[in-house]
Amino acid sequence: MMFRTNADNLSHAQQLAVLSAPWKSHAQMARLKTIARQPHESFEFAVLGDAEPGRFWIFRTLFNQPGVFQRQLAAIQDQAVDFSVQLGDMVSCGHAHNYLKFFSQLNEVRVVKPYLTVCGNHDRSNPHGGSHSRMYRSLFGRSNYFFDYGGVRFVTLDSSRGRLTEAQLKWLRIVLNTRLRKVVFTHMPPVALKLWGGAAAHGFGGFNHGADRFTDIMTALEVERVYMGHVHCFGVQDFKGVRYILTGGGGSPLFPSGASDKFHHYLTVSVGPSGIKERVHSLDGSSFTVPAGKVLLA
Repeated sequence: MMFRTNADNLSHAQQLAVLSAPWKSHAQMARLKTIARQPHESFEFAVLGDAEPGRFWIFRTLFNQPGVFQRQLAAIQDQAVDFSVQLGDMVSCGHAHNYLKFFSQLNEVRVVKPYLTVCGNHDRSNPHGGSHSRMYRSLFGRSNYFFDYGGVRFVTLDSSRGRLTEAQLKWLRIVLNTRLRKVVFTHMPPVALKLWGGAAAHGFGGFNHGADRFTDIMTALEVERVYMGHVHCFGVQDFKGVRYILTGGGGSPLFPSGASDKFHHYLTVSVGPSGIKERVHSLDGSSFTVPAGKVLLA
């Protein structure tokens, strides 16, 4: 999707209002309705993790590889996917000038597949500590939302505050109370998985408050997949009957987090009557299929 505007003389707020209009979640979901897959019909979608280039110059210098996000987003456009979901941290900090650059990147890449987003902690007004998500919501819409497609209910949950509220957990139970198959997207992993940072480092490795109840809901309501970002690596864990996939290699710096599988990548996900299968696509063009059965990688 290309969207051009002669906005040089507009304020940042006015430019963002114009540039963000095509990318709002409700607009992208409306595009999906024109494709319309029937229940039990096979289809594919893509999942792309953290893309922000690093908040501080030292991180960008030491750990960032410029242009990765654009390269991977462009590669997704050539895949046989119906849509893509970006798991948050699109910008280094949720300020107007960062979002302006982000929307310019989307237009430069010529994104043609419906593109949906998750709110990450960097997309807020402050990545760590007290913050709000007003700008993200003004640009994309609600940060907790769901849509039905091809017999699957896709749920996007906002964990960008590093916690889940009572209202979110109640909403989650309601929207997942369906006979449709269920997939959840969220930015931070729950620390109940005891991976990727754990409870002692939840600010870096995931969310703590509400984590146990979140995983209990995933199990009780038979969610098939939970896709997460936040930690810039790849990992898979089967936990209480649910498969959780960490895919944070969308283009953000590959920090020395202690994880063994740190590489830039995105996923293509095949959904069909026989189940859900993921293929991991590395920046060098190679790919591999995530094995079925019990897996523990981090």
